[in-house]
Amino acid sequence: MSIIDDKRALRREMRAKRRIFVDRLDITAGRFAFRALPSPVVKLLEGRSVAALYAPMGSEVPALRLADALRRLGLSVALPIVSQEVGVMDFHLWQPEDDLVPGPFDIPQPPASAPMADPDVIFTPLVAFDATLSRLGQGGGYYDRVFARYPDALRIGLAWSVQQVAHVPLESWDYPLHFVLTERALIEREDAQ
Repeated sequence: MSIIDDKRALRREMRAKRRIFVDRLDITAGRFAFRALPSPVVKLLEGRSVAALYAPMGSEVPALRLADALRRLGLSVALPIVSQEVGVMDFHLWQPEDDLVPGPFDIPQPPASAPMADPDVIFTPLVAFDATLSRLGQGGGYYDRVFARYPDALRIGLAWSVQQVAHVPLESWDYPLHFVLTERALIEREDAQ
């Protein structure tokens, strides 16, 4: 099997595992997950000004729940707008009271008229991650291209704990994360210690 085949198989397995986990999640635990930022994350955000979140799809972590906590810390919040034709993703400012519109792949996004922003913190969705914080995304490469454009941005993956695997197959353009925040812990890369 090739790396592409390995990634495809892992995506299929982990999407199903994530969906089952979320379906079985205790209602109270699910309701309160990702509503607050743990103090180590607050410390990481000091001196930063724009945090990129994302509108979750399906069983992805409900990232928008973090918007109010980020705003209380003085950060502006931005969401991605995807240009499917050219494979580019830009970030536009957003507030929880702002409407979202359907974008490519039916992903909710701000209207194109929202002001653009350059994030210095990027909270990213993922399908799977490992102890080195290698990230398996949806497969379009959008976030890896964003990470290349914003190399100094803090990269924090948002995941359910069940999404951690022993090994994520990597390609040369895959960027590791700096941290992963789950409903249970803030995880730092093993090789960073």
